[in-house]
Amino acid sequence: MIDYRIHVVFAAGVMTIMACLVLHSFFMFLVLESQVAFRRWFPSAARARIVMSPMLLAAALLVISSFLQIGLWSIVLWYYGHFEHIHDVVYFSGTTFTTLGTGKHTLVSPYCVLEPMEATNGILVAGLNTAMLFAILSNTARRHAGSDDVLP
Repeated sequence: MIDYRIHVVFAAGVMTIMACLVLHSFFMFLVLESQVAFRRWFPSAARARIVMSPMLLAAALLVISSFLQIGLWSIVLWYYGHFEHIHDVVYFSGTTFTTLGTGKHTLVSPYCVLEPMEATNGILVAGLNTAMLFAILSNTARRHAGSDDVLP
């Protein structure tokens, strides 16, 4: 007999991934807009500020996005996961999203399908964050004299 709950849980996981990616896209847009604003507001910033300030701002926005996504997954997992305490579900969600996967907590069937879905979401976000920060660093360094010896 087919358990209908797996379909509901799978649909909830897919919708959560989509919501997280929309949220992350919004934060990536904020990062790009902050970079444009930084160049407009501080066109002749000192050398250290040229690299550090935009990178720190971008990293902070991307970390906030990741924390919000972990929170969203925590809500979904709290509903489906049978956790006793909220800090347990946040811990589980954080370790799953970052793919640490301590194994301290596990989900039972059919809810266990949510765990690899969250990990996949986390891997994708980590890759997007890395690409975004690398692009910002590369573009910032290329605009300034003396970066030829750092970048190929």
